[in-house]
Amino acid sequence: MTARNVQTAIVLQGGGALGAYEYGVLKALYESRPGFRPVAVAGISIGAITAAVLGGAAGDPIRALDTLWRRKLTVAPPVPAPWLPAPIDRALATFGNPGMYQLQAGLFTTPWLLTSIYDTRPLRDTLAELIDPRRLDDDTTRVIVGAINVTTGVMEYFHSRQPGGLTFEHIAASGSLPPSFPMTPIGEHRYWDGGLFSNTPLGPAINALEQAAGGDRRVERELVVVELFPMRAAVPRTFTDVLKRMVQLQYTSRLTLDADFFNQMSNVIDLITAVDDALPADSPIRTDPLFTTMRTHRKIDHLNVVTSSLPPELSNAGDFSRSSIEARIRAGYEDAMNQGIGDVDGPGLQFGVTASDVEPVRATG
Repeated sequence: MTARNVQTAIVLQGGGALGAYEYGVLKALYESRPGFRPVAVAGISIGAITAAVLGGAAGDPIRALDTLWRRKLTVAPPVPAPWLPAPIDRALATFGNPGMYQLQAGLFTTPWLLTSIYDTRPLRDTLAELIDPRRLDDDTTRVIVGAINVTTGVMEYFHSRQPGGLTFEHIAASGSLPPSFPMTPIGEHRYWDGGLFSNTPLGPAINALEQAAGGDRRVERELVVVELFPMRAAVPRTFTDVLKRMVQLQYTSRLTLDADFFNQMSNVIDLITAVDDALPADSPIRTDPLFTTMRTHRKIDHLNVVTSSLPPELSNAGDFSRSSIEARIRAGYEDAMNQGIGDVDGPGLQFGVTASDVEPVRATG
């Protein structure tokens, strides 16, 4: 039996401390598929940080992600304090996160001169410890991160194939969420968190998949999407519920793409392939710019979506407490395993199945 050639791209949303859920999903994915390595991983904000460590780790990527989440980004009291009330423990990151951000020095002296509450110098130290810049930029696993240009309002995606390659500053730019974090300068431009514009970088991931294996049509292509902010939710009943739902709607995707839509696009791509095979070699259609572009598109054969449904006590994106981080990692791992993440043909949102009772997948075009 011929071994299957499956190329996988991963999409990671932004969501602060909720990103621990993404680590749980990735841990399950790598454990279930020995030797697995994606061709691309696209992320926004905390998803960009996770993507950069996954694609650029100096050693084992899952071990590096474990260090990122359990040692670098977890915030604990300066001394063991088992008596500390849970609400205070969950709010400790307000005063800083040693692996990501610290209060601005001038916050209590000249706050009117500041444009953010924190600075993100600790994040550069974390990235430098966990990531080999050469591996981040070698394109074996293409890392794609998105940030919004503050001046132009245009969403820009950065990756290793761009002039100058992918740097830690691009990663920091993707997570520069105002007003908490400062704008990140890159060249003459300034950037904020890409989640302000689009929190699900599905388009760049699909583009990378189409280019995988030189565009070989015989290759199976799989898209794995981890959603931290579900589109569907109950009607809010309290003021706290209203605030939570507002954030969900702000950072979830705007465009719904379900299995039926992907089936339709796959059929169009099959039709273009059939037309290409049937056309005479000298047909003028072969030189038509639109037809030439259409011929470059490839089907996404498998679409696996893991959507977070964390309870309210674990849904605070600013809660980096150890108990909450551990609970989110566990939830992501269990959700992915229960969905059968190790099986490409598992029960995730698959083509040719009924999707009426399945959480839809969103994309950014």
